[in-house]
Formats: sequence, structure tokens, C-alpha cells
Amino acid sequence: MRVLMTTMQLDIGGAETHIIELSKALTRRGIEVTVASNGGAYEAELAEAGIRHVKIPFHSKNPLCMLKAYNLLKELIFEGKFDVVHAHARIPAFLCALLHKRYHFRFVTTAHWVFSTRFPYNLLTRWGDRSLAVSDDIKSYLIENYDIKSENIRVTINGIDLNKFSKNTDYSDISREFSLGENKMRVVYVSRMDVDRSYAAHKLIEAAEDISKAIDNLEIVIVGGGNDYENIKAEADAVNQKLGMRLIITTGGRTDINKFTASGDIFVGVSRAALEAMACEKPSIIAGNEGYIGIFDEDKLKIAIDTNFCCRGCGETTSDALKRDVIKLLSAPTAECERLGRYARATVAKHYSMDTMADDAVKMYVSIIKNTPINETSADELETIDEYLINNPLRSRGADSDVVISGYYGFGNSGDDSILYAIVRELKSMNPSIRIVTLSNTPKATEEMYGVDAVHRFNVFSVIRRLRRTKLLISGGGSLIQDVTSNKSLAYYLSVICLAKKFGKKVMLYANGIGPISNNANAKKIHKALNNVDLITLREPSSLEELKRFGVDKPEIRVTSDPAFNLFPADKAEVSDVLSSCGLSDGSKYCVIALRPWKTMKSGFAEAIAQAADYINDKYGISSVFVCMQPARDTKITEAAEKAMKCKGYILNKAHTTAQLLGVIDGAEFVIGMRLHSLIYAASVETPVIGIAYDPKINAMMDYMKQEYRLPVENPNPLTICAYIDRIIENKEDISKKLAVVARDAGEKASENARLALSLIEN
Repeated sequence: MRVLMTTMQLDIGGAETHIIELSKALTRRGIEVTVASNGGAYEAELAEAGIRHVKIPFHSKNPLCMLKAYNLLKELIFEGKFDVVHAHARIPAFLCALLHKRYHFRFVTTAHWVFSTRFPYNLLTRWGDRSLAVSDDIKSYLIENYDIKSENIRVTINGIDLNKFSKNTDYSDISREFSLGENKMRVVYVSRMDVDRSYAAHKLIEAAEDISKAIDNLEIVIVGGGNDYENIKAEADAVNQKLGMRLIITTGGRTDINKFTASGDIFVGVSRAALEAMACEKPSIIAGNEGYIGIFDEDKLKIAIDTNFCCRGCGETTSDALKRDVIKLLSAPTAECERLGRYARATVAKHYSMDTMADDAVKMYVSIIKNTPINETSADELETIDEYLINNPLRSRGADSDVVISGYYGFGNSGDDSILYAIVRELKSMNPSIRIVTLSNTPKATEEMYGVDAVHRFNVFSVIRRLRRTKLLISGGGSLIQDVTSNKSLAYYLSVICLAKKFGKKVMLYANGIGPISNNANAKKIHKALNNVDLITLREPSSLEELKRFGVDKPEIRVTSDPAFNLFPADKAEVSDVLSSCGLSDGSKYCVIALRPWKTMKSGFAEAIAQAADYINDKYGISSVFVCMQPARDTKITEAAEKAMKCKGYILNKAHTTAQLLGVIDGAEFVIGMRLHSLIYAASVETPVIGIAYDPKINAMMDYMKQEYRLPVENPNPLTICAYIDRIIENKEDISKKLAVVARDAGEKASENARLALSLIEN
């Protein structure tokens, strides 16, 4: 399933944090999430989680800016083929609604707060076919003010990551950065410092002098940025100057909120920030623009939950109320504060879990996809939803493409799939509106997996039509220009190249590996075809030597690197689930072995690998996890090797995502690999490798990675493998450091491929 999240921006705020955490939780469940916004502080966190962000100026009501946002959003929805579009703020929801009326995609919204219903603001407010409300009172607001039917609204929560928000969080770096006092009684306030969100901050500053007279060694830390921040800072500075001491510290916008909340003795604030502080076991005063609840305890639970900890309708936040409750908490016995903190965290754990928040969203997505009542769906239906979508597609209208990508795609080969994924990801990150068509053996699966249009690679009429209507053909990575696989394979890729040039299109070989070529006639065909393309990039220097041997010298040729060097592993929880699926106990030390069948492989190969695997287990207590990079081809030889072992081995022979396999290799002690991309994955996550060379490309890549441990497929001597393993175990740290340098350089060169491709499209 593919979901597009839209919001105004990604600066500090409760709704923004909700979107980030929801996107990460959905991604862990296998949903492909794209976030569109004007950007901000949380962009880096999305990137770290492997979630695509597209910049669209949703932050402004200026008509020209909104028109630009409308057009960019339209292009994104067309090219993304999203199964659900999910809007989280007024302007994005308004623009999504305009497009939805015309193009009829599945459209849902989340109401994080109440909007003004006065003219003309009511004209900008639109809601989806289904809606989530973050509290019961917001649900009532939607029903009363917008006539939304109750059955189309589901109440959700602000899910809190209890691992991220903990009293044990290390905050030493912010202590140094802001010179926080070691023995201070610290009050932490967190909010977005916009005019409509900062009222409680002003009142806390008003009360600060009086509180300091009652509490020795007081320190107030106000965290957040926004359009009212300079006023907040000026007021704080004025108090500090009057008192001749550094009583109030203002930080501006931050993304490391967990460290600030963990540093405090008590917390003041509302909504998500309050819940995050409660997760850190901090006694909390719930106070904000919309009202005042006061010290959170058992008596305040119902009203806090009913208002989503926003205090709507709960009286006014005043400096006197804050002074009273802050002094009360800071003067309370340690045992009472600890009790309040434990209750606060227990409340978050019971009512505001990440799983519940993700379940709510999934249930809504399922309900709109299957057109069933929102409260009659199950999060478990996510397991079958992709099959349902394939059989019941909802497509946006087609369009001419900017690029057609040709390669060995749709065959269940992780290496080639990772190349396509990396190419698409890089191109879209640099040009979110780019229109991509892929030639695939399984077009529907490719469309669902990568969010691109796809046609069958052997449907001649479709291929010709797409080549006629594109700007650029990319011959997409891997070892396409070789005749070891077959003469037919080489003929296919050269034919696609020649067709594109016949139609006057630009052609780029994108990070290709060249050779080997054993047939002189094939060498002549390569010479003729490749001297007519516009640009060639290569994944390693040895491929450049091969092209020179064929007399290819007309186009510009650059040595870059394999696109897969720029991919990221899945998170540890997802990887743990993958490893558990093959029976490996959580926390076990393991290595990865990636084999494939090959025609020069001699009898006894499987036994030699098995001997090495037993040696690894007996001497180092390291289990062997056999990874089938292309299960349809690799399973037989893999099972033979595992069966020959005396110790127990573990086999991953199901289809797994590139991110999952990267994560498995990231956690391994080392890799023994025949598959080229098992070695590339290892290098990208700094895991030492032993290469089994069945093809010159293995030696070429090992040279590129500056790795010395390799042996020929014809003679994988187990004694040699064991000797290599001993050296790797002994020198693992140094090897990983060398690989880190290689990976960093390769990643930069991999991005160059995409930049060059886009320049061909634009010029």
C-alpha cells in the first residue's frame, strides 16, 4: 500500500510530530509512505527512517503560492499512484479536496485541532471521505460544524514512542550546549512558539520571578520556535536582566525534545508535548492556549483524555495558577513526585501507544479502500490489502513519461530490484514530479512496489509506444552488457537502446557493469550501439577498460558507483522479525552467506561452504544465515549447503525488501557472498566481506571496495575461507573503518548518476 501524507510544514509542533511518528510506524508495517510539505526541522528524521519527502509550499495562503502547490500536488498524485491521500492541515486538505473532486482518488483527513468556522476561513476547510479526530471533542466539532456523519469519523490518539521518551534518556549534550545547572530545580516547557500556541509560555515567564523567590536554584527552560519566539525570548531576557541571573533559558526550535523533557524535574505544556514528558515520568502541569487542567493525576485523567490533553473549555491559564502549581510540585516530597511520574508514564503506555495510533490509521485506510464502515475494519486486513489493490486498482490518468528505465526487473532478484529502487528513489528525491516508466517482467508488482508506471518488457507494442513518448531511456544498472547469461539477453538490451535512438531519444547507461564478452560479433554490436548513446556511467574502473577494448569512445563516460550504495536498512525491530521468521533467536550472533548456482561450480561446493559454516559456529559461536537474493534460483544450492552442515543453519528464502536484507547484513558479523549485491549491501553498512568469484564482476567489485578476501567459485577451499574468517574477526574494526570510507565515497558517486540523468532530461 502507498500512502501520501500532506501537511503544511515539518517544523516543531504536536501535529507535525504526530505525522512523523505515524509515518514511521506505518513504514515499519510495510506501507510505503511519502510526506509532502514545505519542509522543516523534521525532514532529517524522515530521511533517517527512509521515508520520502517532497517539498510543496503548503504553508502559505497566498493565491500564487497555493496555485503552485496545487500543480505540484497534482503531479505528485499522478506519478505516485497512491492508494490513499491523507491530509493533516487546512491548506493541504483544501487543495487535496479540489483535486479529489476532479480525479476521484481515495482521500482521508485528520483533525488535530479546531479551525475557525468564520468567513472566509470556512471556505478553506475541507474534509475527506473518512476522517480521524484526535479526541472526542474534535469529533463532536466535526459533526456539529461540518455535518460529517459520525460513522465516517474515527477517534485516534497521539501515539508516543516509549523507547524514545524515557527518564533514562541521555541529555548530557544539551546540558553542555545550554550550560544547564547540575543542581537546579528545572521546569521544562515545550510548545510551538506561534502566537496561537504560546500563551502559556508568556504566563510562565510572568510567574517566573515569584516562583524563584519560593524555590531555590530554579531554572526554567522554554523549548520551541515560531512566529512569537522573538517576543518570548525578549520577555525572558528582560526577567533575567532584572534579576541579575540566568533564570529562564530559551532554546528556539529543536527536534531533540526527548532530551529536554528528560532533563526536567517537572513539565508545563499541553497536547503531545505533555504526553512525551509524561512518558519520561515527569510530573506535569497541563496548561495551554485553550485552557488549564493543572497538575495531572488520577482525578484529571478523564478530562485530559476527552480534550486530548489540550484543555479545551477547562478555564484559563493564568500566571497565578502556574505559580501555585509549579511551587507545589517542586516543593512536594520526592516520593509523591515519583508516584505522579510513574502514573503519568503508565497512562501514556495504556492509552497512547504507537501501535494503537498506527492501527487507527490502517483501519481507516482499509475502510476507504474496501468501502466498508470505518468502525468495522481490522488492522489485520493490511496483510491482504495489497492483493486486493492489485485486483481492484484505482488509477490516475496516464501521461507521457520523462524517463523509461530498462533492466533486469521483475524477476525477484534482490540485487536488480535494489538498483531499480535506488534509481527511482534518487530521481524522485531530486525531482519529485518526474514521470517514470519501467520495463518489467511483472509490471503490476513493479508498479505496486516502486510507485511507477510499468509495462511488460516483452510487449513490443507497449515498449515502442513508451519509448516514442519519453525524453530519456535509462539502461538501468547491473551487468546488462554481457553475454555470459546469454546472447539473447545482450541482444534485448542493445535492441531497446537502438530503438530509443531511432526515435531520437536520449540514452544513458546508468552505473552499468560491462562484460564479460566472449563473442566477437557481440563486441561489434556493443561498439556500434554504445558509441551512439548520450552518456555512460560505470560502477567500477574495470568496466571502463572493457569499453575501451570494444572501442567505445564517442559518448561521455564517467566511473561512478552502484546505485544501491545509497540505500538504507530497515529498522532493528523489522529486521528482528525477518530473522525470527527463519528461526534465529533474537540477539544471536550470525554471519550471512549468499550463494547462487553457477555452471563452473564443481561437486563438493556445498560441502565446502558447510565445513566453513560449521567452523564459524564451533570456534566463534556464530550462526550462519543463508540469504537467497533470488529465491527462485538460489534456494536449491542454499539448501544443499545448509543440509551438509553438522551444526544448525538458517535460511531466508522468501522474498524480502532491499531494506530488510540490508538490515540483516547490517547486523551480521561478516558476509560470505557470491551475489554481487550481497557484497555491495555489506560494504554500504560497513560489514566485512569474503567474495566468491563466479564472474569477473565479483573481483572488480572487491577491488573497488578495497577488500582482499576472495576465492574462485571453482575452488572454495574451506581452509582458505576459515583463514579469512580468522583474519576478519581479528581485524573487524579496521576493515569496517575502511569500508566506511568506501561507502561514503560510493554514495556520493551514486548520487551523481541521478544528477547526470536529470540534466539529460532538462537539456
